[in-house]
Amino acid sequence: MYNLSMEKKVCIFVDGENLRHSIVDLFPSFNQHDYLPKSAKWAEFFDWVAEKVSDSRGERVRTYWYVVQNIDFAPYGLSSARKDFAHLTKIICKDKGIKEKWNLKKPDEQKKYITFIANDMEKNQDKMQKRFGGWVNIQGEIENDHKSIEFRRAGSIRYNLYDQTLGSEKSVDVKLATDLIKLKDIYDIAVIVSGDQDYVPAVDAIKDFGKHVVNVSFVKEDGYMLPVGARRLNQSTDWCLEVKHSDLKKFLNLP
Repeated sequence: MYNLSMEKKVCIFVDGENLRHSIVDLFPSFNQHDYLPKSAKWAEFFDWVAEKVSDSRGERVRTYWYVVQNIDFAPYGLSSARKDFAHLTKIICKDKGIKEKWNLKKPDEQKKYITFIANDMEKNQDKMQKRFGGWVNIQGEIENDHKSIEFRRAGSIRYNLYDQTLGSEKSVDVKLATDLIKLKDIYDIAVIVSGDQDYVPAVDAIKDFGKHVVNVSFVKEDGYMLPVGARRLNQSTDWCLEVKHSDLKKFLNLP
């Protein structure tokens, strides 16, 4: 760690999906459909992080928490395609398994099959959209209940209606990296909560401005680091704050 002779301003930049996946990996009993732990003491956690990275001589100016702005559903344009059955059949049959089953059916059964699949997909789309709305509500509650935490939205996350799975997010990391540089004048120490090596160029740029950059990594219950591919990021930052499993559990208020 570096020596600090005066109070430092600390800004924390959180990669939202990366943090969520870390929580799920660290605490298997946590129900990820809850999105985030309901009773977590977020402000206390981020204040604690600011204290650790500044040798107890820092003030947390703000925590910027980056999340997706919307959901991209695949196949794209399902609702509008229902006006043209041939087009609807074409986009649904992009899935190899569905197309194989469709080919085995008689002509009069094919339309019923596609209609059934389309109805099921639309139900899942509505369900996921409501779930996403719940995430936004939780984000708003965190902003209201915890001081100096701000959610920033960008890009989207893909939801596959064929197998009902979430994919990777787009543009969120770009927004975080851009803000890291754009907001450089309001902090002395930047803290990144992520394991994404895509932030390395932004970290290098910030260091050229004379800023200190710290990455937060999480330690599993067995004492080993959570393998999130953060090696390059840890090498690029000034140092890495390793958060013990017991400390994170306390702040997340998990049983």
